[in-house]
Amino acid sequence: MPTETRRDISATRRVTWMIARMSAELLARFVTAFKRGIEGEVAALQASSPVAEAALSRGEDLGGLRYAFDVLARDPLVAGTACTLRTPRGVQRATIEHAEGTRITLVTSQPVDVATGPITLGLAPWFLYERMVQALDAIDGAKHHVDTALMLFGKHAPARARTSLQCDHAALDGSQRAAVQLCSDSTLAFVWGPPGTGKTVTLAGVIEEQLAQGKRILLVSTTNAAIDQVLSRLARQPWFAESVERGTTIRLGRSDAETFGAELADIVDRLDSTYRAQRERLRTRIAVAADEARYARALLDQLAEAVAPQRSLFAQQPVGLRAGVLSRLFAAADALALLDPHAQRKVIETRAVRLERVVQLARARLATLAGAARELESRLAREARLVMCTLTNAYLSPLVAEERFDVLIAEEAGMATLPPLFHAACLCRERVIVVGDPRQLPPIVQADDERVRRAIGRTIFEVTVPDPERSELVAMLESQYRMHPAIGGLVGGVFYSGRLVHRAEPTALAAITARPPFPDKPIVVVDTEGRTTCQRAANGSSRINPASAEITASLAHEAVRGGTTSIAVIAPYAAHAAELRRLLAARGIADAVECSTVHRFQGRECDLVILDLVDAPPMRQSALIADAPNLLNVSISRARGKLVIVADVAYFESTARDGIVASLLRAARAQIS
Repeated sequence: MPTETRRDISATRRVTWMIARMSAELLARFVTAFKRGIEGEVAALQASSPVAEAALSRGEDLGGLRYAFDVLARDPLVAGTACTLRTPRGVQRATIEHAEGTRITLVTSQPVDVATGPITLGLAPWFLYERMVQALDAIDGAKHHVDTALMLFGKHAPARARTSLQCDHAALDGSQRAAVQLCSDSTLAFVWGPPGTGKTVTLAGVIEEQLAQGKRILLVSTTNAAIDQVLSRLARQPWFAESVERGTTIRLGRSDAETFGAELADIVDRLDSTYRAQRERLRTRIAVAADEARYARALLDQLAEAVAPQRSLFAQQPVGLRAGVLSRLFAAADALALLDPHAQRKVIETRAVRLERVVQLARARLATLAGAARELESRLAREARLVMCTLTNAYLSPLVAEERFDVLIAEEAGMATLPPLFHAACLCRERVIVVGDPRQLPPIVQADDERVRRAIGRTIFEVTVPDPERSELVAMLESQYRMHPAIGGLVGGVFYSGRLVHRAEPTALAAITARPPFPDKPIVVVDTEGRTTCQRAANGSSRINPASAEITASLAHEAVRGGTTSIAVIAPYAAHAAELRRLLAARGIADAVECSTVHRFQGRECDLVILDLVDAPPMRQSALIADAPNLLNVSISRARGKLVIVADVAYFESTARDGIVASLLRAARAQIS
């Protein structure tokens, strides 16, 4: 081999070694920072959040410290979640191995007597963080695509090359097509989707294009609702039904929304219907046999004294069991009743042993069938070209842990904490596509700690594209189809530098605007100057403004009487929202109006939005809204046809004239005029 060639090879190896070493060092730094942030957040959660408990029923011993139960939990449960199990014998740790609807399988550390209750499942929010730490510790530079995660976090430069699109995207508008093109050209792309700009439509186009280019996709989101929306859009594509039928498009986790047969459990049921029927028959057999075995043992206890040695010559002769008692176990109960207690005992003992053997064999067969179902799940996960799940499932589910993908698509990424995004990117070889809006709500963290905020409270937009309007990695969708032009103009002018173009369908919006309150006015500022006062709520950590609440509730009542059927009443404080709900109920319209703080409305839209800003003398303006432009943006951009803002305008002008609230109120009044 020529000397120069050997030198080139040696230099290449040195560069490769140096890059690998740098990546390993960066990985260690990221994992350490994430774990420190998680530690602080867990401490805050443990101090403020109690463990939620759910009752378990219809317990079934599957053998090998595995148990199945029915559970009615507030939120959907996912495989891999750590929990506690409280039984009459005490509390132990357990892990959810499988979750399908209301039926879960647990792996426990100690035996559980499923026949002795009550049994409750304990779930705490920090359990998920504990599993996140385990997932971070398991990241291996030799097995994971750490460079992809480092690229996502701005530590490695993405590659970019112009590619020819494989699909016809004529139905998309110009900015949507540009986003699809960027996602095809760049190994790192951010799709910035302001409210109503067709983010889900664009995302469906991105997915279709990546699949057409032969890529294997992992689609993740912070919420099931966001995945449901993407799935609903994909279901309109001609290729979707066949893909679901073949099992190459799957959705992990359960949802109450329509999933079009794409849920993994539904696909397994369809492909595994024979085994499923056998499992149900076995479960019934086990329940009946176990119950009869317990009854047989109870009869033996009754006979124990009768067959005991006589203590006195004058003792009464032993009496056996009557036919009515024996008929539950024996068809020939009358004949058995004629036998003496010793003979009865032998027959019943034989029956009890046989029943217990039936239970044992049926459980073994059930475990075998359950294993076959899990193997089918694993095969489907291995062969799927599009896998959709929450970010939580991406690090909890064993079906995802060993899989590798070409492309990560992170939907609603602005709400995602950083550690699970980093982990999900480590599962993907080539490309990351981030979809979201840096002007909407960020992740929620409990800890008031800068270390926590930097590690898990920032958005991926802040980390990688802090100036999204000027980044070549960002494609912004610019045409909004949701809001009345006046509302869209307010949202676009205050929060998107005036870049939004308004293309909402005018006829439907005009009908909404025409209804009361304030007919034919799309934006109204109800100035409460001098009429309201703000005060601390009873718990001392929130705020309430009784007079402002009365005004807002009256406006909602007028809207309901006027025929508006889609109404959101939004307040920045939980205590004030609770007071509003009380007033709405008193007016008999609680079921017709959705009322909450803004976080509940992320990703939603309503015909009418009434935003009650609450703050007023004698209290100072709260940082909750003074320093929260994203909260205000989400609040007002939920409105399709009418936006009503209830506020003491002079108060906000006098307390912070240059603040976001005063600026928003001035812009709203300008839109009115």
